[in-house]
Amino acid sequence: MSSGQLTQRWDTFLGKLKDRFNDILTQTDSPLDEIISGLQFDTVPIHNVLNGLKYQTVEQLSQKGEEGWSKMQAELIKSIQVFSQGAEYSKLTRFIGWMNDEFMRFEVKTYAKAARKVLENVKSHIDEKKIHRCTQCAGELNINVYSFNAINIKCESCGSVNTYQPDDRIRAMEYYVINHLAEEQAIEEKIRGQRDKSAMKEYYRKYYGFMMENIPDKKELYERDLNERINNPFFS
Repeated sequence: MSSGQLTQRWDTFLGKLKDRFNDILTQTDSPLDEIISGLQFDTVPIHNVLNGLKYQTVEQLSQKGEEGWSKMQAELIKSIQVFSQGAEYSKLTRFIGWMNDEFMRFEVKTYAKAARKVLENVKSHIDEKKIHRCTQCAGELNINVYSFNAINIKCESCGSVNTYQPDDRIRAMEYYVINHLAEEQAIEEKIRGQRDKSAMKEYYRKYYGFMMENIPDKKELYERDLNERINNPFFS
């Protein structure tokens, strides 16, 4: 078989793997939408489905690609086309990299969609107009129900200190909602950051910027995490 024929066969093989990857993700749209519509206050069911999908797509198709390469390599050696091996194998490397990037986009998009459903559920169960009263004098307390930490509030009427514990569903939003939406905001920087250190710094800035904006209670914590990451010797 000529070099041109081998290349064409290899390109066709990789094209079929790419089509299979796209088909699997397209076929999961409706089932995933059904799962998301049934979510309550966490995204755990989505996590389990996405793990299975990653195995079915990225992992299995990468394995098939490597198996196909073994056959292709044998054909190249047989036809004394050894010099072509590097160029042809790089096509598989690029394909696997493309799959990883595309699956990451799909994963983040799916989690963000699930996060919005969880947020909708939380808002429908939390009474934002509920009046919170002092345990000593029953005076009205000014409380932000979307707090993520326990807070001590001094009563303006009698001066006693009341401890407010946020609803567990609101606490859970930090990971199951805001974290996923922050990842959505910074996904392209995260993907580029796998190959570019400066882009990874931008990812951290964008991700933590979103977290600080939406969880002001924990701004200092997230600011510290951000500084630790971008000042890591890895980036110097």
